[in-house]
Amino acid sequence: MRGSGRVAEVLITATFLLTATQSSLRPTEYVGDGSDTLTAVRSPISSLVGTALSLQVVFFATTLSKPAETVGPAPTRRTTVQTDVTISNRLALAVTSEGLTGIGAPEWHDADHKGMGTLVAIIDLGFSGWDSLPDGELPVDIQTLAFDDDGVLDVATDHGTQMAEIVHDVAPEADLVFLTFNDDRMGEMLDWLIANEVDVVNMSLEWTDGPLDGTHFSAEHIQRGIDAGITWIVAAGNSAKRHHVGTTVDLDGDGWVELMSPATEFNEFSTAAGASADLLLTWDDPATDLDLCVFDMETLTNGEPTRVQCSERPQGNGELALEAMTVTNSSAVSRRYGYSIKHFSGSETIYDTRIWGSGYLQFSNPAASLGVPANMTDALTVGAVAWNTLELQPYSGWGPNQQGVLKPDVVAPDQITTSQWAGVSNTGTSYAAPHVAGISALMIGAMPDLTPAQVKQRLKDRASQADEPDHRQGWGIVSLGSLPSSIVAIRGHWAEPAIDWAFTSGITAACPTDGSPNSTCPELPVTRDEMARFMWNSKGQPTPTTAASFEDVAADATYATAVAWLAEQAITLGCTTTNYCPDGTVTRAEMAAFLWRLEGSPEGSVPAGFKDVTSGAFFDDAANWLLASGVTNGCTTTNYCPQGLVTRAEMFTFLERVDDLD
Repeated sequence: MRGSGRVAEVLITATFLLTATQSSLRPTEYVGDGSDTLTAVRSPISSLVGTALSLQVVFFATTLSKPAETVGPAPTRRTTVQTDVTISNRLALAVTSEGLTGIGAPEWHDADHKGMGTLVAIIDLGFSGWDSLPDGELPVDIQTLAFDDDGVLDVATDHGTQMAEIVHDVAPEADLVFLTFNDDRMGEMLDWLIANEVDVVNMSLEWTDGPLDGTHFSAEHIQRGIDAGITWIVAAGNSAKRHHVGTTVDLDGDGWVELMSPATEFNEFSTAAGASADLLLTWDDPATDLDLCVFDMETLTNGEPTRVQCSERPQGNGELALEAMTVTNSSAVSRRYGYSIKHFSGSETIYDTRIWGSGYLQFSNPAASLGVPANMTDALTVGAVAWNTLELQPYSGWGPNQQGVLKPDVVAPDQITTSQWAGVSNTGTSYAAPHVAGISALMIGAMPDLTPAQVKQRLKDRASQADEPDHRQGWGIVSLGSLPSSIVAIRGHWAEPAIDWAFTSGITAACPTDGSPNSTCPELPVTRDEMARFMWNSKGQPTPTTAASFEDVAADATYATAVAWLAEQAITLGCTTTNYCPDGTVTRAEMAAFLWRLEGSPEGSVPAGFKDVTSGAFFDDAANWLLASGVTNGCTTTNYCPQGLVTRAEMFTFLERVDDLD
C-alpha cells in the first residue's frame, strides 16, 4: 500500500473478502436493487484506522509514494443477467419465449421464414445441461467448441443454454454452435467464426475491466468479425442504476472526491450473502492519478465506516486511467458497502464508476452506462423491456457510447420463460439480446445478402420509435415487421416495406419501362400519369362524375379515369389551364401539393422552417404539413429540395406513410 500520510490498513477476511477479479466477463442478468434508502455518512478520511473485528487481521506497511509497478486486476467477465441463483429443476416440457408474439415471429414462421441456412454462434461462459433439455428446446445437431486449454465446452453455468433456447425459439431452423473461450484465445475464436461463415453471434456478456473508450482488447476482435460479415449482437448490460459519473471536486480539501455535493464522499451499495461485486473506476485525463477504495458501512471504526481495501495502481506516466477490484461478501447475510474516490494527484477530471453483481448504487447516472462490448459503435446493442408491459426495464443500460453514438440500437423482451427459469427470474438484457439474434437469423435466412449494417438498419427502421430514437431505448422495441417481399429483387432495399406495400395493396403492378411481373424500378423518377394512378389507387379507385378536359389526356388512356378524379377533387389543376403533361416528371414540390390536397388540404401545421421553401409558395402549406405529419423530414435537416425529382421508391414510401395516417 502507498502512503500519503495514511495509517495501517485492515483486511477483514472472516466477514468479507476483497480480491482481484479473476474472469472479466459477466452475464447481463439483473441482480436486484437492494435497499433503495441508504444513509449518507461523513468523509472516509477518519476511518482509515481499522481494528481486529474478525478472526484474521492483516496489516500492511505504509509507504510515501506508489510503487514503480502495480499489477492490475486480472480481466473479469460477467453474463448480463440480474440474478446468479442456480435452480436445479428444469421444466419437464419444452417451452417457448413469451416475447415471440411481440416481435412478430409467428407471422414469419407461418410464412416459412425460420432461419434455415443460417449459422448462429452463442458465445458464453457456460452451457450446463444443454444436452439434456426436453425435446424441441434446441436443434438436434449442435456444434460445441472451447477455445481454452482443455478444449472442452465450459458448463459452470447454464446461462449460454438459456440464450440458445431463446435463439432457437425465434429461429427454429437456424443451425447453432456453442462456444466458450479464454480471453487470450479470442483471436483464434474469431478466425474460426470467420472461416466457418457464421452469420450471427449472440454475446450476452460484458467485460468489467475496462477501458470504456473503445480500446478494450475485445473491440478489435469483434470489429474484425463484423467487418467479415458477422452480425454481432450484444446485451446492453444492467448498469443504468449501477453507474455514476462526476467531476473530481474536493471542496473540503481532504483528498477525497465529493461524490454528491456538498460533502458526501461515499456511494453505497448492497451485496447479497456469498455474492461478489466487480467495481470499475475510469477517468478522462490519464495524467491524473485516482484511487478506488471500498468501505464496510456496517462495521464502524471510531464511529466511521471501516476501510476494506483500495485499488491504488499508479497513473500519470502512460498507465491506463483505471482502477478495478472485486469485493466478495462471504458472510451469511446481505451487507452494505460504500466506495470512495481518492484524488492522489493531477488535475481535476471527469470520472466514471460502475459496479456489477450488487444492488443499485445510492447515487447513479443512467446515461452512458453501457459497458464492453455494448459500447461498440458497429455492434448491435440490445436493451430490455418487460415482455408483457413493453416498459423499459430500470436496469437496462443507456447510451450514448463514449464516441457520442446513439445507443442502444433496439430493445427486446426479457422476463420470459426458458426450460430452467420462468418469468421474473429471467430478468436482464441477457435475455433480450438472443431475441434479436434470432430475428437477425430470420432476416438473413430470407435475404442472405444482407450485411451487418443492413440488418441493423432494417431493425432500426422497423422498431417502435424509428423516427424518434433516444439514448434510453435507441430506435425502440424490436420488430420483424412486414414479411420479406415476394419480389426477391428488392429484398434489402431501403424502401422494401413500402415497395412491397405498393405492390400488395394494388398501388402499382409493374415498372412502366419493364412490363414483366414484379418489376419495380425503384429508382425511376415518377411521371405525372403514374402519380395520378398511384393516388387514385390508394383511395380505392373512386369513380369520377365527369371526364377531365385536358387536351393531352386521351379518353382511352390508362390513366384517364385517375386524372379525371384528381381534377374533380381539385388535387391537380394541370400543368397549364388546358394540359396535364402526363409524361412530365414529378418534383418534390408537386408531390407535396398532391399529397396535401389528397388528404383534404389540412390547415394549421407549424411552419417547417425549410430554408429553400419560400413563404407563399404553392407548396408552402403542403411542406409544413408533410413535416408535421411525419410523411417526410426534408432532403436534409434544413432543406426540402423542392425541385428534386421523386423516385418510385420515395413515392411509395410517402404514400404508405399517408395511408398510415388514415
